[in-house]
Amino acid sequence: MRRYTFRKIINDIHLWLGIISGIVLFIVCLTGTILAFEAELILLFDKQDYYSEKTGEPLSFEEIITAIEKENHVVKDFIYLKDENQNLQFTLLTKEEAHSGKPAKGRSVQINPFTGAEVKTTGKTKAFIHSVEELHRVLLLDQKIGRPIVGICTIIFIVLCISGLILWMPKKIKQFKKWKFWKQGFTLKTKANWKRVNYDIHNTFGFYALAPMLLMGLTGLLWSFQWYYDGLENVLGDKLGKSRFDKTLPLKTAYDQIPTIDYAALLNKTDSILPHKNAATRITLPLKPNESVMIRKKSDGFFAYDAADKLQFNPYTNTLISKSLFKDEKLGGKIASLIRGIHVGSFAGTFTKIIYFLSCLIATSLPITGILIWINKMKKNKPSK
Repeated sequence: MRRYTFRKIINDIHLWLGIISGIVLFIVCLTGTILAFEAELILLFDKQDYYSEKTGEPLSFEEIITAIEKENHVVKDFIYLKDENQNLQFTLLTKEEAHSGKPAKGRSVQINPFTGAEVKTTGKTKAFIHSVEELHRVLLLDQKIGRPIVGICTIIFIVLCISGLILWMPKKIKQFKKWKFWKQGFTLKTKANWKRVNYDIHNTFGFYALAPMLLMGLTGLLWSFQWYYDGLENVLGDKLGKSRFDKTLPLKTAYDQIPTIDYAALLNKTDSILPHKNAATRITLPLKPNESVMIRKKSDGFFAYDAADKLQFNPYTNTLISKSLFKDEKLGGKIASLIRGIHVGSFAGTFTKIIYFLSCLIATSLPITGILIWINKMKKNKPSK
């Protein structure tokens, strides 16, 4: 009778959990591969919605905002990006929403920086990406059904990563000191038969993708379970998601009317304080007197962190009243501000996006290679007639 060892228990856990969750994990990982370059895909296929032909010098922000607000709109915030011919992204409120004193999401529009006209989007890629996100998060099911299914399978995915690591290690403790027992876990025997190659792909590539896969899994649970979301906020000691988006600050000096903002002066000051190359700068405007202007600037670069430095200015005097830099935050705050980037792979720029893309490809292949390993073992153990 075969002895039921610890390794055999881990192997059976790895096998049966993989079989149970295989289809869902295949879908989640495949869609994750697409979402790793979500923004790049949208810009590639729907470029006409986000770039305008240069027809002279760009209009000033004052000119664009004055024209927009003549049409019963109030500008909540706007974003300008690194390329001069990239459209400006404005969030517009109605006057009723702006003066209600209640939080309002507003309407997002693209504005041609050379004409000030709204760009009517025609591309379908953003809608397709949204469908991929829904498939990734809830399997295109009702959220009450899809979220827990994906969440439970994500927990299984984390267990599979850990159990897979245990199975990847040498079988015996005394083998840990000898390189030859570790070597097979790092290499792929391309000249072996297809069964061995398939096993090495599952075993070796799975190890190389282990760290990104664990990060994806551990952060992915945030979108499935509120208890996990709340618990991680407590552990990090900071807020996650939209609750991190601070509002403009109240000013100490009382003013009677909303200021006329000198955008050029404020942005020149911003660039002198934050001299790094701009990837995206968001300007949040005061909706009533005695509020600051908030400017958040993300840096551009292959290894740039996907987090913004934040400045708050008195718009009446253009003086800096608050500065919050990413590098000065505590570890918990840094993780909290990067949490979505840690999940999708953008937390350290294009470099980590590429790493996550490759890791997602490997993760997508693991259910397939794992099933093939199981089928081959079943055939091998099948008694001959």
